[in-house]
Amino acid sequence: MLAATSVPPQLGLDRLLPELIVAGTGFAAIVTELLLPAGRRAVASGLTAFLGLAIALIVLLTATPTGLALSVHAPARVGGVVQDVLVTGWLSDAFSIYVRGTVLVTGMLLLLLSMRYLQRMDRGHGEMTALLLFALLGVMLVSGVQDLLSFFVCLELVTIMAYVLAAFRRNDSRSTEAGLKYLVVGAVSTALLLLGIAFVYGHAGSLSFEAVAATLARGEMSVFLGLGLVLVLVGLLFKVGGVPFHVWIPDVYQGAPTPVTAFLATASKAAGLVLLLRFGTIAFVAGGVAWVPILAVIATATLLFGSLGALGQRNIKRMMGYSGIGHAGYLLMGITAMASAEIAGRAADGPPTAILFYLLAYALTGLTAFAVIVLVAGASGGEHGGRAWRGLWKRSPFLAVAMLLALLSLAGVPPMSGFFAKFLVLKALVDQGLTPLAFLGAGAVIVGLYFYFVWMKEMYFKEPDPELDAGPIHVPLSSRLALIAGMIGMVGMGVFMGPFHTWAEQAAAALLATAR
Repeated sequence: MLAATSVPPQLGLDRLLPELIVAGTGFAAIVTELLLPAGRRAVASGLTAFLGLAIALIVLLTATPTGLALSVHAPARVGGVVQDVLVTGWLSDAFSIYVRGTVLVTGMLLLLLSMRYLQRMDRGHGEMTALLLFALLGVMLVSGVQDLLSFFVCLELVTIMAYVLAAFRRNDSRSTEAGLKYLVVGAVSTALLLLGIAFVYGHAGSLSFEAVAATLARGEMSVFLGLGLVLVLVGLLFKVGGVPFHVWIPDVYQGAPTPVTAFLATASKAAGLVLLLRFGTIAFVAGGVAWVPILAVIATATLLFGSLGALGQRNIKRMMGYSGIGHAGYLLMGITAMASAEIAGRAADGPPTAILFYLLAYALTGLTAFAVIVLVAGASGGEHGGRAWRGLWKRSPFLAVAMLLALLSLAGVPPMSGFFAKFLVLKALVDQGLTPLAFLGAGAVIVGLYFYFVWMKEMYFKEPDPELDAGPIHVPLSSRLALIAGMIGMVGMGVFMGPFHTWAEQAAAALLATAR
């Protein structure tokens, strides 16, 4: 019998107000689809969603307090002792606020770049907008989870929305194929993740991160607990795109609608990485030194596969897919450095700070690139091959400059934000004694310069393809705003790095404080 008296549930809706605003905006986008005539639905639903995210961002940065927004305790036997443990909970702290702010900024830029795409659709404007908002809501929620139950539910909210979005163009066989492939691979990763959670729960006696951490701190490692932690890691690597769990990325990125590809490359990837940070601060400490070589091998394979795979790509979306795998390798190197620091008991603020800075820099860079891709493909009859990019400098100097800055940032060229993001990761590796990994990461920068230069050459050193419409490309106001914001963000995070690094450092400190 469990005799401990449980604590009454506590609910602080003020801490969840940004999430409630995003959820309400999603339903408002659907209502807009129902009430307005067909010609006005795309713009109205997009503007409604943008306004809702802007309000949520203001509330988050000015009025959202910290602390547990949801706390449900119940008696459980942990390590042979009956005590009250957290059944489910959600925490608003500096780490959560940083991630949610990044997601909201990402969502606003995503909506601006999607506006032109939505206007070309004949139906489903409000539905697609609402699905994007609900997926962003899931990413926001994963930032504060405190137990494996919330962990799974919030992550699946993101994943299920992404399945539907990938196959949203139901009359396009490529989109349907992308959605089906994503569903099959995602179902496997979900099953492995759920099995891992079951193993961890079976040994720890609770789903709470706190209880799992207490079990691991006592050194109560078993085969089933170790297997559970590995399966949870595998499930998250599917979401991040780490090798060998990356197989879905190139095909899904190519076939999905371009705004959806932008979401998958930025916000969706962030969800898996944030959970790696939240749960990793618990699992890596007690996992022993075995974690470091495992993570190092995965990070190395991911970086090499992404960088080398991008060399031969002549479809811009597939190239961005392989490039995204390479960037996942850098992020996993940061996770490796964090694991090394946690196991050795050293100060571990550097690696998570580097990862969080990288997330924001990559989101701004990726969304800028995809905003250009949407417009170039729209002006070229849906063409994503190299010939659509030939002579872009003559067709639209503004788009050519925006894409050039994005590619330079992705390659890690100073003073762009991508350079400092990679520098922080490599510095974290050196600080933790992982110098060979740092040299490998620096070498991958040179490889990246080559395949990004291929597309720069198409834009600046070749004539427009006469078989395609070689006229000027119209850049609507919404896309222009997204591109200007992205370019300012990429350059600003590099030139004025200090405030962004401080914000990421504060978020990293809050993350580590909750894990101890």
